[in-house]
Amino acid sequence: METLLKTTSLIQRAYWLIALRWVAIGALVIATLMASQIMGVSLPVSSLYAIAVLLLAYNFILYDLLKYWTWGERRPSETRIERILTFQICADLFILTTILHFSGGIENPFSSFFAFHMILGSVLCSRRQSYLQATLAVILFGGLIVLEAVGGLMHYALDGFAGHGLYRDWTYILGVLFVFTATLYLLVYMTTSISEQLRRQQASYEAANV
Repeated sequence: METLLKTTSLIQRAYWLIALRWVAIGALVIATLMASQIMGVSLPVSSLYAIAVLLLAYNFILYDLLKYWTWGERRPSETRIERILTFQICADLFILTTILHFSGGIENPFSSFFAFHMILGSVLCSRRQSYLQATLAVILFGGLIVLEAVGGLMHYALDGFAGHGLYRDWTYILGVLFVFTATLYLLVYMTTSISEQLRRQQASYEAANV
């Protein structure tokens, strides 16, 4: 019974991530439209809209797969659901990095959105997986800004919004990367600590009820 309840909870978390992604897709489209049409910011809008379409298709596929695996009385194993959660979070980190690449890279303040993924991962996954996801985020964002700085990737400047040349200022790059890394790891440490404490309290309450 306990295993069934835990599996059901994990399935609900997987659906929750999918629901949040619908909101993220809408936010991406609206932000791109407002920045390009209202604020006059120079953006590769066709690339950003293409990412939104691919993200929409990806979310539909995830939703259909989850529906198939949980159809009727089916209950996928706890391990499979945990893998689905981990895959979703890691894939979202890659997608966010791609969006940032086409919208200013290090000059885009939405790089702070990596923090939301760290909080979600720390609540939904184990401590070890949360730190691995933080490491992946640092590698992805760090790789992006370094490659843009050295010319390995094209930099899409936010003309009309951010100052020019920041993406090649190594003092700025190293400073941002240090703060970014410290913030993510501190978030994971604090969130996993609180989550584990709450889980222990819940377990003690359930044992007391039994």
